[in-house]
Amino acid sequence: MTLKKSTSLAFVALAVSFCIGCSSKEDREKYDYYYGSGSKSREEAALVTLQNERRNQPAPAPAAASTSAPTATADGGQTGDSASAATPAAEGAATAAAAPAANAAPKRKPIPADVSALLNKHACLACHQAYDKVIGPPYAEVAKRKYTAEQIVELVHAPKPEHWPGYPPMAPFPQVPKAEIVVIANWINSL
Repeated sequence: MTLKKSTSLAFVALAVSFCIGCSSKEDREKYDYYYGSGSKSREEAALVTLQNERRNQPAPAPAAASTSAPTATADGGQTGDSASAATPAAEGAATAAAAPAANAAPKRKPIPADVSALLNKHACLACHQAYDKVIGPPYAEVAKRKYTAEQIVELVHAPKPEHWPGYPPMAPFPQVPKAEIVVIANWINSL
């Protein structure tokens, strides 16, 4: 008796699973797009687009020195627009001097593959970027502080929020090996 009941239930279960499993091709493609291998290709495409947008963003141009601002002279006086001591040649020289300064904007170095792998492995890029503020300070700002590699190791293992006011405190990462932090620290100091 129980065999007949279980057989009929098995057929019902098989029929239901067959009906559910035979969804349309469109539904299977949607599922694959959002949850299957399509999601990985979507994520990769979004990352490539984001990287291209960051590369194509023009660097902010430094503000050129205003020629109408008063400047001090050797005799202690000030010159400005009303003092017409400046000649067109001097203004041209100032413009020419400003042009190399605009070209000398800080160049964004790409992250080396070995460093990028370490930054991803330890989730550093979740809060820090090389040149852009995310949650924590950008690595370029850290480089300006001239920390030694040993100091950076200490700050990763036991952060000191008082060193970075205006940023949320960093969580300690004592599990990150010292040798890997040194590789990252050397790259930071090269920025």
